[in-house]
Amino acid sequence: MGRFVRGALVVVVVLAALAGNAAHRIYYDYQDTQQRRFAMVRDMARLVDDHVHRTVRTADIALDQTAAMVAEAGGPQKVRDLKHWTRLREYAAHIEGADAIWIYDADGRAVLESASFPNRIAGFADPAGLEALRSGMRLHIGAGQPGRTGSQPLVFPVSRPLHDDEGRFVGVASASIRVDTLTDFYNMLGFEFDPLIGVYRPNGEVVARRPATEASVGRSVAGGLLFQSKLREAPEGQYLSPSVLDGVLRIAAYRTMRDYGLVVLTGIDRTEAMAAWRTRTLYTVVETVVGLLAILAALAWGLRYLDRERKAQVALAEARNAVERTSAERDESARLAAALDHARDMAETARRAAEAANRAKGEFLAGLSHELRTPLNAVIGFADLIAREAEGPVGTPVYRQYAANVRDSGQHVLELINEILDHARAEAGALPIEEGRCDLEAAADFAVRMLTPRAERAGVLLSAAVAPAVRHLRGDDRRIRQILLNLIANGVKYTPSGGSVTLSAAVEDGVPVIRVTDTGLGIPPEDVDRVLEPFARVDSAANRGIEGAGLGLPLTKRLVELHGGTLALRSTLGVGTTVTVRLPAARLLPPEPRQAPRAAPAPVPIPAAPAPAPAPAVQPLSVLLVDDDPTVRDMVAGLLRGWGHRVIAAANANEALVILDGPEPLDLMLSDVVMPPGMDGTELARQAARMRPGLPVLLASGFAAHAVGNPAAFGPEVAMIAKPFSIDELRQQLARIAGARGAAVTAPSSVPAAPLVSVPAPAAPRPAGPPRLLIAEDLSINRELLAALFRDSGYGIDLVADGAEAVEAMRAGDYDLVLMDVQMPGMDGLEASRAIRAMPPPRGDVPILALTAGSSEEERRQCREAGMNGHIGKPYDRELLLRQVARTLASDRSRTGVA
Repeated sequence: MGRFVRGALVVVVVLAALAGNAAHRIYYDYQDTQQRRFAMVRDMARLVDDHVHRTVRTADIALDQTAAMVAEAGGPQKVRDLKHWTRLREYAAHIEGADAIWIYDADGRAVLESASFPNRIAGFADPAGLEALRSGMRLHIGAGQPGRTGSQPLVFPVSRPLHDDEGRFVGVASASIRVDTLTDFYNMLGFEFDPLIGVYRPNGEVVARRPATEASVGRSVAGGLLFQSKLREAPEGQYLSPSVLDGVLRIAAYRTMRDYGLVVLTGIDRTEAMAAWRTRTLYTVVETVVGLLAILAALAWGLRYLDRERKAQVALAEARNAVERTSAERDESARLAAALDHARDMAETARRAAEAANRAKGEFLAGLSHELRTPLNAVIGFADLIAREAEGPVGTPVYRQYAANVRDSGQHVLELINEILDHARAEAGALPIEEGRCDLEAAADFAVRMLTPRAERAGVLLSAAVAPAVRHLRGDDRRIRQILLNLIANGVKYTPSGGSVTLSAAVEDGVPVIRVTDTGLGIPPEDVDRVLEPFARVDSAANRGIEGAGLGLPLTKRLVELHGGTLALRSTLGVGTTVTVRLPAARLLPPEPRQAPRAAPAPVPIPAAPAPAPAPAVQPLSVLLVDDDPTVRDMVAGLLRGWGHRVIAAANANEALVILDGPEPLDLMLSDVVMPPGMDGTELARQAARMRPGLPVLLASGFAAHAVGNPAAFGPEVAMIAKPFSIDELRQQLARIAGARGAAVTAPSSVPAAPLVSVPAPAAPRPAGPPRLLIAEDLSINRELLAALFRDSGYGIDLVADGAEAVEAMRAGDYDLVLMDVQMPGMDGLEASRAIRAMPPPRGDVPILALTAGSSEEERRQCREAGMNGHIGKPYDRELLLRQVARTLASDRSRTGVA
């Protein structure tokens, strides 16, 4: 039965992994498709820009030739003859898509046209353009307009002034170019989609546009996003916005034409552009559902098979018992009595062993259930938020964090499964080792590098030293690395912030010895031997918030024994633990030939992430913080505000340019270098130097090529700082900038950065309003999930990280309901609930709901005895969660008589 339960749990994990993988693929396919569509319209805009520029350029040259002809003849009135008309026709033939070239006198009356001789009677159609040319404009490009007759196509004029030898304005030369020359050209290119092609004057008037050419020509789009904001930010770019003329939402790119100031716009319908992505998404969902159904079918078949096998074993056991009873009746009475006494003793022993085995199995299944449900809670919860588009359409930046949470939780489940499978193979004797030459120094360096990020997050210092005499061993290199990884990871897991984990290796009494020492919580003497048994964990308040299934040390011990060695454990409660691995002397190997012996490397400390400390006394600064990563942006903003500085945050270069262009006083701009897509940090620094001369700029980058670069190349006020930030270096840079801008003054006392949880301050009785909930949850990822689930629910929520904070919050504020996690480090949920129930009314009567990944009746009984009113199981279902909260609040109102 145990094998069946474990198999079923593995199937559940695989189902969750399939669902998470499908969500991950759909999200990143969406991002890739949208980026490729933006690249397509950007290339289209470049092609349109070149074509329109070439057309206007040929018209400009032809008009210059016309002006020279008029000047040579002595004025517009002197060219009304067949000779000049023939030359004018030749000039018009060189213009791509030209309808005609017209020559007008100073009052705008037609003198000569290339299309007919003598010319038709007509006047210059754009009075405002005539005045602009009379005032000195070199070249005027007008909006689209109908031709001279109803049967002619739409045209747009390109005009230039005519002057006599003394520079007086004597007339206008104008080329009428057919609008369909621009639109019909792109019909022949065979684009994948039916694109929007638009050419606009600087004031927003339409020169040419497809589709709906005739309905659009002459209209204005000056009120749209392009002319209201995008062109002010950059002369070219891309954006997503509905059209002012037809309301269609398009992926668009724009360019400002060099020399002539026209604006070229291309775009494709977003619905049409993302159709292929929607089809692929449907296929992915169908594939995932089919895979899930196949796994469920296999599980159902396995259940039926196991049920038949169980019934057969029961029948066989009954038959054997019947035979034994028949045989026993034929024995002598004395022998029967002795055998009966012996059987009683054996039965009692077996009963005790069976009870112990059942208890151990129950404890393991309860623990494993909790370990699996906790990450699955995050996988299902965040996947549900993405599926429901709870934070807006897919593509919103917050979904990247949700996808990362799903990925990290799935990785945790995978590590747990790998531990279980390795242990099962070891127990079955199917875990062989591959003998070879091992470099213990390289293995130690690998383990330290792999666990450095985890140690930095925990605030733990790592170091390692391997003596030259023990560097080369004979053994399984992969399993040796696994041993070191397991031991160091175990030390980091149970060592609080500020502690250290040290690995050392040397030859003692002729045998290689490896020691891993930590300054962690320690193990009680009575539990030292038990932690080396599979699935055994020390049950204490300090260990409850630490994840694990109790397989790491037993599996490591088994791997050491496969190498013929021993593993010993020495621990002192509250001081730390030392694990000693001794291998046979025969596993020592001499150094490789022709290699000089290497000195033992000094221990290399891996610094943990420093906690915020009091900042130096510097003048408070107004800091413009620019970073596209919201997590980094919020962290740095909290750190700077904690030091007394004023922070204005921007998510990209465009937002920063708006702030730089405004009246906001600034003392410093702190910007990330790499901010895709668009303008990066170095270009933003150059723009800041132009818009705010003398403003200091601090550029941050995680790339070594940036961090060791030459900041003077970006401007005299620009400095560089490496990411992740060194707190001391950031303080020094701020002190340098503050000192340069004025005499140092005493800054406000340092305030620690805001914690990840919010503990409400003491307040007066809460006024009437929406129900207020207090949520106690030790895992930050679950706090983030609960905050997202309760968003837009109408409830006010406060989040705390353990039971002690929950009790303090209840003493300080008024709440309508408490959601309490059961297993938390320090004061757990049961103890916190008892403390709340001991408070005088009304605080002591507030309903409490347990949040638990456990599902046993024993745990529910403990929750009821602690004073809890009910429980909510993990993983969370948002509808069930909100329904249970609403039901509990309604029940409490009925009890207290509050409407």
